[in-house]
Amino acid sequence: MHASSMENMVKLYNNYLDPVFADGLDSVRVLDVGGARINGSYRDVFGPGVTYMAADLSAGEGVDIVLDDPYRIPVPDGSFDVVLSGQMFEHCEFFWLAFQEMMRVVNDRGVVCLIAPSGGPIHRYPVDCYRFYPDSYAALARYAGCHLEASWLDERGPWYDLVGVFRKQAPDAAPRPGLRVDGPHRRSRRPALAIAAPADPAPSSIAADSPDQEATSGIEDSVATLGRIHAAIRPELYVEIGVGHGRSLALASRPAIGIDPDMQPSGLGPHVALYHETSDEFFERHATEAIGRPIDLAFIDGLHLFEFALRDFMNLERRASRRGLVVIDGVFPNDATQGSRHRTTRTWCGDVWRIVPCLQEARPDLLLLPLDCAPAGMLLVAGLNPEDRTLWDQYNPIVRRHLLQAPDAPPPQAVLDRTGALAPSHPLVVGLLEGLGGCGEPESIRGLVESTRMRCRERTGP
Repeated sequence: MHASSMENMVKLYNNYLDPVFADGLDSVRVLDVGGARINGSYRDVFGPGVTYMAADLSAGEGVDIVLDDPYRIPVPDGSFDVVLSGQMFEHCEFFWLAFQEMMRVVNDRGVVCLIAPSGGPIHRYPVDCYRFYPDSYAALARYAGCHLEASWLDERGPWYDLVGVFRKQAPDAAPRPGLRVDGPHRRSRRPALAIAAPADPAPSSIAADSPDQEATSGIEDSVATLGRIHAAIRPELYVEIGVGHGRSLALASRPAIGIDPDMQPSGLGPHVALYHETSDEFFERHATEAIGRPIDLAFIDGLHLFEFALRDFMNLERRASRRGLVVIDGVFPNDATQGSRHRTTRTWCGDVWRIVPCLQEARPDLLLLPLDCAPAGMLLVAGLNPEDRTLWDQYNPIVRRHLLQAPDAPPPQAVLDRTGALAPSHPLVVGLLEGLGGCGEPESIRGLVESTRMRCRERTGP
């Protein structure tokens, strides 16, 4: 199981299963074909309440049905509401026969969901036979006499998953992505986590028991620091992910975009466009029309988890100007509990701290300046290159290395100590910001970034 596969299954769950859940969770039956738990399971996406069964060729963790014949599932026609497969298709010698059997065991109202790679290295379990291009799902639907409702090709490597939604016949009115079932059985939307987990508690429900765990520190407030950045750069377009009550978004005096599914801002001018949705949804549905010029300044303060911050950075960089700056909030938790993926404190920044070593390793061309501001530090990222595809092409190996191999690892002591953090008024910071505000030509921007990088090395040593 790789990260983008889990994230695509969350997208399927959120956007295409409404008719299946119309009668409530308790009545829903799900079959995962090739669903042995290997580095994760889609079972975690569906959560409690549904009847979830996994079929595979041999017994193993999470396997409920052991198949004697890979092309015959030993259940009556129409036994399941959802049939899915995301770890099997490339390994199935006669995948069209397996798909035909999946269509047999789904009921007339049900959905078949497929995730299969269009690229990536050979990985035999026990064989690796195929890669799937966009036209293949349309051909598969014609072969099985069913309806292909939706499909998309994920840009993230090395697997570049092809995702498809199939029904036995075209619905009278296909549900639009994002619609939810009303009433007592309404489902909550799932965040697109690389590792599925229960929802975190609301901050108001957490008792502030430990002063150490709720501590904050910093030379100045992060909003004041962001104000310095706005004043120096004078962005023609500002994008903010994670708006909350709008304190930082109110700093924008020119065209700005705010993205947050649960924001409650007030007092913002007509130059600010608000999108009440997740950043993943915004970049998929609205970014092309909403972002009419390159982004000069962006602030990431969304869901405080590593893979979300990484995806936000990837989407922002490809739409940024060469003089652009991305600011990432919360890279310095004040206590190990604040830097955990699972929220137990009111003051919480999750594992966004992982983004620093990630970018240092994967993108050494970027300039990273960590700042000592309250409550939990910031990271300035300059030297942006909208054409660079490193993070896109290596997304899954990057997430595996920096998250999946040790998801519960605490932040290192150097992170808690804010080793290497600069004051927001440090000459290196001021010089970079003033330079970005005055730069126009790519050569001058590259020179500014390289000279700042050299001064940073002189400050810290080899």
